[in-house]
Amino acid sequence: MAGRQRSRAAWIWGAAAGALLVVAACATVALGLLAGVPLFDGLAPPPAYRWVRPPPELRTGNKAAASASATVALTDAGSAAAVVSTADDQAQVILPAGAFPPAAGQTGLGIAIQPLDPVQVPVPPAGTAIQGNPYRITVAYVPGGATATAVQPVDVTLRYPVDATQMILLNGSTWRLLPTTLESAALAVDATTTQFGVFAAASTGGTPARPRRIPAWAYAAAGAALLAAGLPTLASGRKRLKPRGC
Repeated sequence: MAGRQRSRAAWIWGAAAGALLVVAACATVALGLLAGVPLFDGLAPPPAYRWVRPPPELRTGNKAAASASATVALTDAGSAAAVVSTADDQAQVILPAGAFPPAAGQTGLGIAIQPLDPVQVPVPPAGTAIQGNPYRITVAYVPGGATATAVQPVDVTLRYPVDATQMILLNGSTWRLLPTTLESAALAVDATTTQFGVFAAASTGGTPARPRRIPAWAYAAAGAALLAAGLPTLASGRKRLKPRGC
């Protein structure tokens, strides 16, 4: 009889804790504390976005966005496979082997990734708003310095602060939309391209969503809910393992 009561209590505690977790998740999204990122994707806060021009409410504590540069080997078969990423992981370029063709007298490719102030780039198309920093990505032959043109698609990934759904490219004077894969759990957009210029994560609607810091209590509440859900099961298991007659 006592065993049934303990089992019933464990089920009640577990159901209550599960309900608390669901309520916490819904509340954080409803209050705008999470920008559509499910609470169950992880209890650790995502890395703070590094802005070139942070919103006023995020200026305190903002760290400068990182740039990157690298030289990729170039052989008679073309460029080597390579990954070039900024130190803050907000922009990344992935080259498959042979993405750029060989060129006479050239021994490498110089790849540069530079974060930009969004107010210093042309306004994107109507109904589109840049999210976070635009990034200028250039690829040039070494040592000559001539611009290199890709013959295979190159993968570009950009992190964003909140709500981006697409990647846009400024090549010349016109922005264009790239076929985009949304990686919402990582707050990133991914696209392939054979052209380079200024890339930006973007959202539709015309006005950038306002990023907000997630308070520590939101993560503490989620952790407490998970702990409460596990305690009855742990206690029940310990009682089952207890030797008879003790």
